[in-house]
Amino acid sequence: MRIDIHTHLYFTEFAEYLIGRSSLPNAVRQGGTFVTNCSAAMSVVSPPGHMEIDAKLKSMDDMGLDVAVLTHGIPGPELLGGDEADDWASRINDFLAATVEQYPDKFVAMGSIGFGTPERSIAEVNRCVNELGFKGFQLFSNTNQKVLDSPEFMPVYRRIAELGVPMNMHPTAPLNTVGMAGTPMVPGMAFIYDTSLGAVRLLRSGLFDEAPDFRLIVPHVGGIIPYLGGRLGASIESAPETTQPAKHYLDKLYVDSIGHSPEALDMCYKVVGADKILLGTDHPFGDGRHIGMVDRLDCTESEREAIYHGNAERLLGL
Repeated sequence: MRIDIHTHLYFTEFAEYLIGRSSLPNAVRQGGTFVTNCSAAMSVVSPPGHMEIDAKLKSMDDMGLDVAVLTHGIPGPELLGGDEADDWASRINDFLAATVEQYPDKFVAMGSIGFGTPERSIAEVNRCVNELGFKGFQLFSNTNQKVLDSPEFMPVYRRIAELGVPMNMHPTAPLNTVGMAGTPMVPGMAFIYDTSLGAVRLLRSGLFDEAPDFRLIVPHVGGIIPYLGGRLGASIESAPETTQPAKHYLDKLYVDSIGHSPEALDMCYKVVGADKILLGTDHPFGDGRHIGMVDRLDCTESEREAIYHGNAERLLGL
């Protein structure tokens, strides 16, 4: 059994809606696909399988994946702001729910949140879990250029913790692209820094004390966190909201296996531990090579099975 925790399915109607926008985010049709402009610094070209369910299912078979945990990916509805963001979050979630209903043995879903208002976001969170059966929520590395520990987001996180489901972080248009804008360094470097910054700000915020059941998955083998955890410790412990040693908070994080090199995954395994790593492919932007890195990881077979599926089953209640 292999469960992919990091995979995307983009809602075609959302992309078509973005074509009609003059402000960011917006989209254009180009070369038979969509190019979505998330910010002035970055755009996303939709590859095969980003919207086409048949192509996604074929790729899953080719990669030997049994179940995919669907998220919508970038751009998220929160970039629209206000009621527009909350409206599209609901529409995206309905789309994901319909996909899961059509292929219940292949897919489960994590919901999108508009963050237009805390009240509507919490109502949508409740609907996703209690009515649609979603297993968690996607959280971007910043929310429409606001840091993740902004006070207006905290009630939403606390409610998600109460519901007992995790949040799965993903990069979005980064807060800082100075020296990187318009280049491959945005996904190559800025994405990794932005997710790490978002996670550390949440660790410093007191959220993990206020809501001990809050669970967060940090993508790309945890960004820089596993490797700079010792250095980050002082900054976590210096926050007035934290009450425990830094290791107490760092040990609460989960990560996916998308390391882009065997050495990075091996380092993550040694620092984080097999019980906190979940299999990910980043499909359709990833081609399954990350699965091969898990296949070759120097760990026990029981640990490998935990990464393949056991940890996801436990975390998501599958």
